[in-house]
Amino acid sequence: MNRYKAVRYLAFFLEIVLCYIIQITPGMMPEVFGGRPVLLLPLALTFSVFEDEIPSIFWGVLCGLLADVNYSGPTGYYAIMLAIVCYSASVLMKNYMHTNLLTIMLIATVVIPVMMAGQFLLFYIAMGYDYIWEYFAAHYIARIIFTWAFVPVMYAVNRFVAEKTAAD
Repeated sequence: MNRYKAVRYLAFFLEIVLCYIIQITPGMMPEVFGGRPVLLLPLALTFSVFEDEIPSIFWGVLCGLLADVNYSGPTGYYAIMLAIVCYSASVLMKNYMHTNLLTIMLIATVVIPVMMAGQFLLFYIAMGYDYIWEYFAAHYIARIIFTWAFVPVMYAVNRFVAEKTAAD
């Protein structure tokens, strides 16, 4: 591994730690309309578009495990889903699409609602809770929108890191 890649990976790791601390610290991230963002989702997604497939899977699993601890317990839902999504996003960007804000926003527009709705289906509908649609409307829709709103910020930061640490 060259030193540029080591610096990039260190920066990615520090971003993950920072986002995780922001997520778990009470009062650090305000609730907007009943939902707080899952910062690790756009972070993993924007990592993956600048990396090869295997490192993308690693960063996706790491972000997913931390999101699982914070949001869904020891199930591994986010770890598995982010591994698949990050691998797919990396392949898409390397082979079929140009990496820019528009393509990332389009991918996030599909990925974030699908992942969060999948979590809702697994942990609320499958468990047979009452008033599930009211809960979804009150918490998940805001969480989806709020998470999606962080994609441009994460993209800008990770693009900067990727460009500054690209091998000459």
